[in-house]
Amino acid sequence: MVLANTLRRACSRQMSAIGVALWIASACAAQVTATVTFSDSSNLLSFASAELESHIKAASDLWAQRFDRTTELWIDVRPMSSGTVQYEFVWSHCDTFEGFDVFESGVSTHIRNGYPASSFDPDIIIHINPAFVSNDLWFENDPQDRNGTIDPMKLDAVSIFVRGFGHCLGFAGWKDATSNSYPGNMGSKLDRRVSFDGIDFWFNGANAAAVYGGAVPITYGNPFYVGNPPPRPGSELMADVMNGGYLLLGVKYSISELDRMMLRDIDVPVSLPCPWDFNDDGFIDDVDFGLFVDSYDLLECEHPSMPPGCPADFNHDGIVDDPDFLAFYAAYENLICPF
Repeated sequence: MVLANTLRRACSRQMSAIGVALWIASACAAQVTATVTFSDSSNLLSFASAELESHIKAASDLWAQRFDRTTELWIDVRPMSSGTVQYEFVWSHCDTFEGFDVFESGVSTHIRNGYPASSFDPDIIIHINPAFVSNDLWFENDPQDRNGTIDPMKLDAVSIFVRGFGHCLGFAGWKDATSNSYPGNMGSKLDRRVSFDGIDFWFNGANAAAVYGGAVPITYGNPFYVGNPPPRPGSELMADVMNGGYLLLGVKYSISELDRMMLRDIDVPVSLPCPWDFNDDGFIDDVDFGLFVDSYDLLECEHPSMPPGCPADFNHDGIVDDPDFLAFYAAYENLICPF
């Protein structure tokens, strides 16, 4: 490992310069934040208002990690007397193509254009049943870290809100669930990317195809989700947070790269992946340098202490060695991710 000492010296040499650059970059880094309010005059949700607010913000923050814009979203929470949870948002007309009106989520429009938070109407309204909150949701002690042990008989609250926000951002439309028809001459940007071959639905987008390896199987019977149970295509996608079935009890879900790239394909301002940013804070900095060194010292991806998936093995050869260092160091010198 001829670069091991060089690696540490380089990290030490650049600490002060990187610290200054990080302070400057932080001042102008993109950030989408969420303000959560409650319209609950009868205080039906007051028993869990703090938990709801923190977990809604945590879910919003997970999506926002890769937005390359700066703005604030307003999310209002309201009780409902039946069901579980529903999401309400407005649509924005964005184009007319061959007499066909194309719409996108107003949330997506807001993020792209960087409008200030509305003082008139929320971007997203969450209608949620207090009984569902009390009986079915599991709340983390720290929903930002998500390191608690989940109750195997409950649904992870962050995952529930992540899935709902996926719809608010763009996994929504009007395409018929079993054909390629529409209720009129209107559809969403997602609808326009989904084709039907007479048997199955497919999402067609360059960024998503690069992740999945081709057209992405969309849920037959619910074309605003990914994957299908066998024998239809995409059974492996049933573990995705945007899967066409249900979220499972006792499981914490994350946002997949496929989810993000599908949104990028429908013009949601999602940045491209940045594999060198190990802690997903938007910077390739000294924290990431330290995490890389830890993996570099372990060398073998099969080492029991290596992080899952061996993320520092950029060339996928089974070891974290000098070629991986050179790839990381080139990105580290650019600081801001993606560069």
